[in-house]
Amino acid sequence: MQRLALFLAALLALISGLGFARAQSSPADELAPARKQAVVDLEGFVEWTGTVKLYLERDRAWEAILAFAPEHEAAHKGLKHQKNRDGSWKVPEKRAESKNFGKEPQLEECAKRRGEIAAKYRAALEPVLEKHKPAPAARAELVAALLAIDPEDAASRALNGEAKRGEQWVLSESEKARERRGELKTLVKELVAAVPAPVEGTPRASENALGVTWTACVSTPLVRVLSSGDAAEARNVAIQCSAAVALFRKVTGAPSGAPGVVDMYLLTTPAARDAFVKAWPGWSDEERKLVSTWAGTGLPGEIHHARWDADAPRRLDGAVRHMLGLLTLANFSFDHQGCAWAWEGFGLYLTRELVGTHYTWYSTGPTSGDAETKELLGKLMMGDSNWMNEALQRFKRGRGTKVEELCARKIDAFGVDDLLTAYALAGYLLEGRSESVPAIYKALASDSRKALESALALTPTELDQRLLRWLSERK
Repeated sequence: MQRLALFLAALLALISGLGFARAQSSPADELAPARKQAVVDLEGFVEWTGTVKLYLERDRAWEAILAFAPEHEAAHKGLKHQKNRDGSWKVPEKRAESKNFGKEPQLEECAKRRGEIAAKYRAALEPVLEKHKPAPAARAELVAALLAIDPEDAASRALNGEAKRGEQWVLSESEKARERRGELKTLVKELVAAVPAPVEGTPRASENALGVTWTACVSTPLVRVLSSGDAAEARNVAIQCSAAVALFRKVTGAPSGAPGVVDMYLLTTPAARDAFVKAWPGWSDEERKLVSTWAGTGLPGEIHHARWDADAPRRLDGAVRHMLGLLTLANFSFDHQGCAWAWEGFGLYLTRELVGTHYTWYSTGPTSGDAETKELLGKLMMGDSNWMNEALQRFKRGRGTKVEELCARKIDAFGVDDLLTAYALAGYLLEGRSESVPAIYKALASDSRKALESALALTPTELDQRLLRWLSERK
């Protein structure tokens, strides 16, 4: 009886072990039968192409066989590879390209047969990809053999995250981004048009006591603007900042807007600035000296903001950036210190979508650097350069910041390349991966690297590669 019990226990352990082995099978194990069948199917295809004199197609089929069976002797010989003494194969540096001599009907039949082989293998591959959900690099490796059968098959390219643009295969998010950019521009126009016309009001007694002559006071349900200058500028700031609230909620999934009506103060002359800074409560004398050197600032203990940039476009840009920053902090609990790349990248991108500029940075750029970097900093400060193109050129030369480093960098250490990379990354997400943006925003406060990796299913290195390719395809 004891022996029987031991036997049953051993048998149960064996069965459990087999079950565990099956549960832990790899994608390669599960695809082995389909890969063998693909080789058989391709061998038959090779034979057929020879009978109809489609010799170029035959060579392509031999190449496909090697993608499944790298040591396939007939394929190597068919491609005129030479076998070395150690059993490896030497690929000739140059080989005369074979030609097709078949007619149109044979070429059409060829495409049909190749498509059937690809579809058969794809039917086996898709459930394996769904089951194991491999990382992008591993996924691309698994899909590579399928693409070797028929590199022009749209369904196979889709498994590789690609789409057709004319005669070129590009990232699916590159093609999506072209449509999304148009959608964002249309959305901004609609949101701006939907803002109620600002109504005129009067300054409060406390505001009149600041020593500034207010020439305009207007408000929407979300924003109130006082200006020492032009009333048209005040109305425009009120409208654009109100539209910023709606745009931010649309793209980030933010549950609410700002925590109250935001007051924006536009000081259009140095005298108005000096009077305002001198009289506003809550600053020490040292702080008053410091903020006077800035272009604008949030007001101590308040959600409100003051701008005294040199011209109206910069005042508008700064007011919209403040509104976007306030919305970020209120809804997602991080600021420029908590997640520098997202604060700068998303803030700059969305401000440009709204008002066409990106003048306001919370980082200061490098205090020193090579001549090329200094020249780039000057370009960006002028505001007339294409930031995406500049980012692409820096990435091509290996100057762009790696995502891993970007996520760890604090705002005080942000340089030009950090700024450009943050902007490009925000563009990639808002244009090409817009469905992931709400989840990313929710997780950014705790760990920005993990937020990206979890939402995108990309490691930082894979995201670096993806971002560079996306920038090169962004048209």
